[in-house]
Amino acid sequence: MRSTLFCSVLAVGLMVPVFSGSAARAQAIATDAIAAINGIAVAADPAAPDRLQLYLATQYGLLRATPDGVSTIMPGVEVGLTALVSGAADPRTLYFSGFAADGKPVGLMASADGGTSWAALSQDAGAATAFRAISVSAADPQVIYAIADALAVSRDGGQSWQASGTLPEQVFSLAASGMDSNTVYAATMTGLKQSRDAGASWQAAYPDPSPTTVVQAVPGHGLYAFVYGVGLIFAQEPGLEWQIVGRDFADRYLVNLTADAANPARLFASVDTGAILTSADGGKSWGSFEGSNLATPENIAAGQQVFVEKCQQCHGVNGIGEAPGDPEAKDEFGFKAPALNDDAHAWHHSDQNLVSFIQEGSPRNTRMVPFKETLSQDQIESLVAYLKSRWSFRSLACQGGRHMRCMAMQ
Repeated sequence: MRSTLFCSVLAVGLMVPVFSGSAARAQAIATDAIAAINGIAVAADPAAPDRLQLYLATQYGLLRATPDGVSTIMPGVEVGLTALVSGAADPRTLYFSGFAADGKPVGLMASADGGTSWAALSQDAGAATAFRAISVSAADPQVIYAIADALAVSRDGGQSWQASGTLPEQVFSLAASGMDSNTVYAATMTGLKQSRDAGASWQAAYPDPSPTTVVQAVPGHGLYAFVYGVGLIFAQEPGLEWQIVGRDFADRYLVNLTADAANPARLFASVDTGAILTSADGGKSWGSFEGSNLATPENIAAGQQVFVEKCQQCHGVNGIGEAPGDPEAKDEFGFKAPALNDDAHAWHHSDQNLVSFIQEGSPRNTRMVPFKETLSQDQIESLVAYLKSRWSFRSLACQGGRHMRCMAMQ
């Protein structure tokens, strides 16, 4: 039963999007309203090369996501994206594929300036293709592997394409080796596979045959893969001595994964729910991308102090709630103070909604008074950062508007 559910949910998460013209005319979208992300990439900000920008491939087009929970549609890219990756050699380079507004595939598109402008690369049959997976070789950036209906390879930077061997069944993700341009990895329903001959033959790269939903090579660092039921695994090439670096994913799984080229331990991932999470320690621990700019150790510590002084009396030590285990408990003022950890519904709300509740109070109980006159904006944002630091991966993946989708997936 669980395997069947996994298959159906993953199939929905990876389905090819259809471009939506009316949605694309909007300038911004609440990030938690995006149900499916078909690729993520980080690139240097053209205006500030030391600053990263996070891009999302969606049916609405190419989006730039920011930690305030808003994703902005990039102008001039009227394409329903099916794949998106960063370049292997230059942090300003991006590649995408997808379908134009008229339903025609766009082949491979590239940007050399962090997403400001784009040009078509494919000049042959690849121009009539919408790739659903793309990976650029760090060993030779002219070598690009991609999947449409079959495995294809370009050895001239995407100008021309040739069929390259065969694919294992049910491939979800592709990663070119960081060391050898003829080695490529595939995340499949029956485990992580490796080919050392550009796809002519495949072998198991990890002994567990459980579904592997994503694989990502990080140049100069190593190889990550997510194995359902096992967790996030990591190994150095070429030896592939695997270690499990993250385990606590519950029933959620990573769909897309990328890393900051300048800091390979900084990871960004999208989850089957559509949530974006980030890790600063190579995947050992994860936090929500929404609010990540505020989730510093200093802010979390300050938020904990605010919680102890202003909230703990009602919401309990560590936010366990006033009546643990009884979310419907009431007193003469209304519902008793709910749990703010994983046990109740705090994670059903976006960061912005949580800030609003703290500022304005709650009609559920008159003891939950407005704090907008007694706490500063910085204090309130630090309090939210502290509360979220106590949530599990699953709660972070299901936060805000995604919580209904999570319930539907159960």
